[in-house]
Amino acid sequence: MAAYGFLNLKDMADARITGTLTEAVNDAINAAVAQYNADTNAMLNLFADRTTLPQERYAQISASSLQPLDDNGRALPVKPSGYYNTAYPLRTAGSAWGANYVTRAKMTVGDAERATAMMLSADANWVKYQLLAGLFAAASYTFTDDQFGSLTVQPLALASDNVTYPVTGGTAATDTHQLAQANAIGNGADNPYTLIYADLVEHPNNSGQVVSFIASSLVATTRALSTFNPIADPNIQPGSATDVVIGDLGVSYPGKLIGYDDAGVWIVEWPSVPSGYIVSTMTGGDRALGMREDPETELNGFHKVADRDDHPFYESQWMRRAGFGARNRVGAVVTRIGNGTYAAPSGYAPPIG
Repeated sequence: MAAYGFLNLKDMADARITGTLTEAVNDAINAAVAQYNADTNAMLNLFADRTTLPQERYAQISASSLQPLDDNGRALPVKPSGYYNTAYPLRTAGSAWGANYVTRAKMTVGDAERATAMMLSADANWVKYQLLAGLFAAASYTFTDDQFGSLTVQPLALASDNVTYPVTGGTAATDTHQLAQANAIGNGADNPYTLIYADLVEHPNNSGQVVSFIASSLVATTRALSTFNPIADPNIQPGSATDVVIGDLGVSYPGKLIGYDDAGVWIVEWPSVPSGYIVSTMTGGDRALGMREDPETELNGFHKVADRDDHPFYESQWMRRAGFGARNRVGAVVTRIGNGTYAAPSGYAPPIG
């Protein structure tokens, strides 16, 4: 057994769930779900700020500089300025496992662990898909909310919609954070991490370190860059002429940290990223996405919502309600490699179910 909460029951995997084991298994399921939600929230915190708002005005940090003063001078008041409208969908999704009277009577601790793990895996897949679709969106779209009507959900920054974004040490301007590169990843002008770094660090709403999550299909060409530095492997003694990275990101993240590019970018292989794509963000500042949840806390997170017992059938029903839309529209960069025109990966173009 692998699910958190079931570790203390690993010697009872083949035992039927009867008597005192019933309470023990219920406690194990609750512990597994609580730990899963905590781990999922830690990962989501890198990409999304939580909100219960259906829409909001996102306030940007105004780029400004001190005013020159003499000994008797007094600075003129400066009013913070700059905002744009954002909105967030809210979707309901669920799964269930079932049994009949006979199979439920024969259910073992191991069966309960596998059923719980299946529910948690289903939610993890759904959340990753929804999150990535929010990042990959190439254009705004309308989400029809049952309570608030038509909401315009925004993508990451797109110059054609004429929204301006503050630039540190410069003048606010339109920007595009949906990049495309026709050539394969390579040295010099074909190294996408140089532009990714520049596009993220220039905005005052962002801070921390730059990290790129790359598809497995891009690992070999990324490792081949002359500017790539691999993570030190404790099982391998590197040669004297080899640079290795000994630092860490210091935040929770999905995937496997594989190295650091001299452009200033940490590289993480995340197999969930579609082939040929890169998702990049920063470890501090406002998150790129808003993750909308209900204001009622009992509706938040992934959880079991009901047991349905209709002899001879039994169902365990599970649910999540959440949705993602761009918030800090310059808080992330998505990059397509192998095609000079950006488009969302197949199956990730909103609106999605």
